[in-house]
Amino acid sequence: MQLRRRYKHLQRYREIVNILLKHGFGHILHHLGLADFVSIPGKVFFKKEPRIEQFSMPQRVRLALEELGPTFIKVGQILSSRADLLPPDYLIELGKLQDRVPAFAFDTAKQQIERELDQPLEEIYAEFDPAPLAAASIGQVYRAALPDGQKVVVKVQRPDIEKIINIDLEILYDVARFLESRSNWAEMYSFVETVGEFDRTLHEELDYNAEGRNADAFRKNFAGEPGVFIPMVYWDFTTKKVLTMEYVHGIKLNNLQEINRLGLDRPALARKLAQAIFKQILIDGFFHGDPHPGNLAALSGGEIAFMDFGMVGLLTEETKSKVVKLLTALVSKSSEAITKAVLDLGVVPKNVDKRLLRLDINLLQRKYYEVPLSQISLAESLNDIVSVALKYHIRLSTEFTLLAKALLILEGIVKELDPKLSIIKVAEPFGKSLLMEKLSPQALSKAAIKNLREFGDVLSFLPKQVSTVLDLAAAGELKLKHQLPQIDEVLNRVNKMINRLAFSIVITGLVIGSAFLARKEGILFGQVPVAEAGFLVVAVLGFWFLVSILRSGGF
Repeated sequence: MQLRRRYKHLQRYREIVNILLKHGFGHILHHLGLADFVSIPGKVFFKKEPRIEQFSMPQRVRLALEELGPTFIKVGQILSSRADLLPPDYLIELGKLQDRVPAFAFDTAKQQIERELDQPLEEIYAEFDPAPLAAASIGQVYRAALPDGQKVVVKVQRPDIEKIINIDLEILYDVARFLESRSNWAEMYSFVETVGEFDRTLHEELDYNAEGRNADAFRKNFAGEPGVFIPMVYWDFTTKKVLTMEYVHGIKLNNLQEINRLGLDRPALARKLAQAIFKQILIDGFFHGDPHPGNLAALSGGEIAFMDFGMVGLLTEETKSKVVKLLTALVSKSSEAITKAVLDLGVVPKNVDKRLLRLDINLLQRKYYEVPLSQISLAESLNDIVSVALKYHIRLSTEFTLLAKALLILEGIVKELDPKLSIIKVAEPFGKSLLMEKLSPQALSKAAIKNLREFGDVLSFLPKQVSTVLDLAAAGELKLKHQLPQIDEVLNRVNKMINRLAFSIVITGLVIGSAFLARKEGILFGQVPVAEAGFLVVAVLGFWFLVSILRSGGF
């Protein structure tokens, strides 16, 4: 099946390889064995454009992804939040990835809308501007008006984009499986599972119905919050490939000149934005995954408007609790609590050295120990922790890394609007509120009922499991596996000690015996003195014994 797919997509494979070769990644492809994978002669893998040398490796990765097209641009944008997988210089560069694609023709967009909504465009919208407001890799956005005069924006998906993305994802799955079969580190980082995360995220962005539901959820969560505005979705004019939403007339939050000209209160905007994000994370458990200035606006009344809900993060109650524990540990500057929180948040390899991990977190703790709480950068602290996780191969959840990225973006915007505002101070009341909620009688009783139910499930299975064990024992088929950590190393050391001791005893015995015989002045075979023969035997046997031990590696 995989071979059939590989042959089917051979042209796309070759396009991908040629682009990677152009950007100087031939030696990496050859080292990974991909020359055989795509049936391309190995010598081709060492060709590259001379001008590419002027760019750093992270820059070349970004340029290659942009040239590879929509799927790889989106994958790069997702990876820009994965500080547990990539070093900081790559994250910074991937954060610059842009959907630099030409706009498709208005006639194509019109056909797509009419096909999806099953009506002529003129009967759906009273007005429709044929010039797109923005063009991106998955779709482009137009201004329009509904029959009742309501101003809207219409997002139209690119034709065949789902087919293009599915082909690229099949290729990524094939390459991931190939690498996992040949490389321990690829298996350790779960390449196939990572591609699965890309698959899920990309297909969520391809479904405009899902984006509409996300917008409705945010709108419901912020109902009654006068400082936050979420545009309305018009479901009668929305499908999987067409999204119609209320038009937002506002100012981008990084347009400080225009904000100042209109006399808007920048510190108030900064505080409202920070409070809105922390409410999403710590109270709702449902947050905007890409709150960059292009997706945020200040309205004339001082409200903060959120837009573009294609990328969101969802936190379970358990994950929210873990995030609060981490934030509390950061505030209290407790390295022990930080270590525990990090281990709780990730998938920890079996062989991780927790002592060294704790030492590294101690070093981080000292970095912030003398710094006042109001001056601590929450985003920098989280990035430092994620970097430590990367060092120890601790795989953090996609939601947590997305959260860390959202906080990094938030802190940058807040710093521009109001350099004096500490977002960690803004977060404190939300953390305390969540802790109080967890300790409330209702929450405690709910947790107790849940634990009792789980305990009851365990008890219900216990008799059957005990019976199975007893049957195996009666049949003589019960096997017990004893596993002692580092036992091989201990046994190896004991073996070396015994070898050294045996070597010493043998040599000492022979030397003493020869010395004793020397006093007797005996003659062997009528010519050779017994003592000298003994010393010769000592030398030969000692040399032979030493060589045998060294060969076995047990000295």
